Amino acid sequence: MGAPAGPRSEAVARPAPGADRSVAVLELLAGHPDERFTLSEVARRCGLNKATAHALLNALSEHGVLLRHPGEKRYSLGPRLVVIGEAARRGYTAIDFVGPVLDRLASATGLWARAWQMADDHVAVVASAGGPGGADPLALRLPAAPPVGALFVAWSDDPTIEAWLARAATADAVGPAIGTLPRLRGAGFAVTLASPEWRALTEWPPRTAPVAAAAGGAGGGPPVPASAPADPRALLQAVSRQTLLVPDLDDAASYAAADVAAPVFAASGRVELTLSVSGLAPGPRTGAQIRALAAEVVAAAAELTTAVRGHAPHEVGAT
Repeated sequence: MGAPAGPRSEAVARPAPGADRSVAVLELLAGHPDERFTLSEVARRCGLNKATAHALLNALSEHGVLLRHPGEKRYSLGPRLVVIGEAARRGYTAIDFVGPVLDRLASATGLWARAWQMADDHVAVVASAGGPGGADPLALRLPAAPPVGALFVAWSDDPTIEAWLARAATADAVGPAIGTLPRLRGAGFAVTLASPEWRALTEWPPRTAPVAAAAGGAGGGPPVPASAPADPRALLQAVSRQTLLVPDLDDAASYAAADVAAPVFAASGRVELTLSVSGLAPGPRTGAQIRALAAEVVAAAAELTTAVRGHAPHEVGAT
């Protein structure tokens, strides 16, 4: 009787060169949607010999994944990818992965971590970690009007940005919002300064807005009476007169920040979610301290972007 068999080793995944080559071709064509490529161009740019490229392109064309122009003999993406793309869009989204990421972000920063989603003309909390007790924080839903929703539209096209600006509660919010969007794209995160009205608008449970400073609070907006109800419309009108989004963060300067947020991109390039940390202790922090905190939020957002194979759009509106 032979020696007993040893423990079964786990199967080692073998390389799949055909799959790798197919992905390389699809990524080439997807990265240049307005171009068509010849067999020679595909072979050269994907590092394939012509025989391999010819067989691969023929197979993908037969299945409708690629189209071959009969006259030009050039290849482009095919109609079957529309169906495949729609099925992929209905698959996992960043929301499916957000819970553990928020838990780690809240633990690392000691702050209230939240995920926000924009739908139609509102922004709402869809997940939360490390926040205060009490009523359900997911009930928070705000009008998507400047400055609320800035990170969602910063990478959008001009019509989307213009629609967002048109919802501004006051004309005072439009100019600062236009100037801030390109800076948000450059920084990759947003820092919102604290004001009594902003905290009353974005914290949970809702509370009355305390009296702003005699000069009108942050940004010079009019004070809100202590008896004012926590009405999102009234509070939004107040914050629309306040310059709350920091356009350029100076590491040596001091800021009284309310929250720091970063975008999560979908595979389409749109901002699917934003992650934020709130609950910063009252008082100033240096720009360097805020930048370090922002790095934590950006890393968490990048983790979700990677999980759904997302990316920032290659082109954005000119506004």
